[in-house]
Amino acid sequence: MLYDVSAQTSENPLTDDELVLAARQNNHDAFAQLVSRMSSVLQQLSQKYQQYGAEPEDLAQEGLLGLLSAVQTYHSGGGASFRTYAGVCIRNRMLSVVRRLSGADSQPDIEGEEIDCFPESATEEPEAVLVRREEWRLLQQKLRTQLTPLEYRILMLHIGAYSYREIANQLSITEKAVDNALQRIRRKVSQN
Repeated sequence: MLYDVSAQTSENPLTDDELVLAARQNNHDAFAQLVSRMSSVLQQLSQKYQQYGAEPEDLAQEGLLGLLSAVQTYHSGGGASFRTYAGVCIRNRMLSVVRRLSGADSQPDIEGEEIDCFPESATEEPEAVLVRREEWRLLQQKLRTQLTPLEYRILMLHIGAYSYREIANQLSITEKAVDNALQRIRRKVSQN
């Protein structure tokens, strides 16, 4: 189905999923609207990672590439909203810049890093934003209670796009221990 971005109205805007489908069909207006909707995440992460010596322009470019990647690979049936998925893709691309600049011996420690993947938009009710943020906070609490402190750290680093080797080096454990922990995490999470 082709989505006509110009036909939307302020009373009836296209959803993120509809804009993603339109952007995949090379609709530049749809991608521009997604950039606009994700601008607060792009700005927040760019500001955050500038402290590691990354140039704002490089971070912005990587962030846009992350957003483009999210548009191309997002599947609405995957369980995450597009905003959450795109926030992770943007973050991972920006982290790759930071890692290249930092070198292997001085990786920034991102454990416990909070990222607002739920930017407010003009089309979203404030209550919905608050509900999603509360759901995310509850999920984090649940993970902390289900996982050991080491498993939780490994999971956060893995989500942060660290490789098994980088996680092992940062935590002074073996790559096999990282793999075993991630297997246990998958079992624990899938059981609940």
